[in-house]
Amino acid sequence: MGFLFIIAAAIAIFFAGEYMMARMSKWDVLAQKYRNSGTPQNGWKGCRFIQMERQEGNSLKRVSFSWGAARFSTNPWVYLFPKAYVSASRNGLYLKRQPWNFLHPQILIPWNRVSGVKTNTGTQHAAGMVGRRMGIPGEQFTKNLPGAVAGVMNALAGDVAEISVVDPNLRIYLPASATGNLEEFLPAKPAAKPQATPTPTPVGVS
Repeated sequence: MGFLFIIAAAIAIFFAGEYMMARMSKWDVLAQKYRNSGTPQNGWKGCRFIQMERQEGNSLKRVSFSWGAARFSTNPWVYLFPKAYVSASRNGLYLKRQPWNFLHPQILIPWNRVSGVKTNTGTQHAAGMVGRRMGIPGEQFTKNLPGAVAGVMNALAGDVAEISVVDPNLRIYLPASATGNLEEFLPAKPAAKPQATPTPTPVGVS
C-alpha cells in the first residue's frame, strides 16, 4: 500500500509540475494559438536549454528548461534527451519538447508573429539576464569585463538566439548553434520612403 501511495504521489507531483511550468512559461498560451503536428522540412535540432521570458508590469518572469549553460558537456543526457527541439523554415519557428512533457505540445510560430531576432554572445546573454532583472542595461556588466574573461565565457557558453514574439508578448532564448540564421526567414522590412526636399522659394517672389 505504501509503495502504491509513493507511485501515486510521484505521478501527481509530475503532473502538477508540468501544469505549472506550462503556465509559467506561457507554453500553454502558445499551444492554444500555434499548436502544430507537422514535420518540419529542415528536420529537428536538439537544444540543451530553452528560456522563456516576459514582462508583467514591473515584474520580470523567466522560466528555463536547461541541462546547463556549457555547450560542451560530458553528460550523455544532454544529447540523448534535449530539453527542446527547434527547426525553422519559411513557415515559421517550430518548437517541441519531449513526449513526456505532454503539456508542452509542438508549436509553429509564424514569422508574422515575431517582431525580431538577434544573436547574442554568451557574455551578452548572461549580462542581459542580470541587467533586466535589476532594471539596468546589461552593458553595465560587460564594459569593464576583461576581454580574455569574456572570450572564455563566450567559448564555453556559445552564442544565444533571441526571438521576440508579439502574441503573446515574450522572448525565447535558444542555442544559436541549433537555430541557425533565423533572420533569413523574417519578412523584409519596407524600405523607408525618402523625405521630399522642399522647393526653395525664389527671392522676391511672394
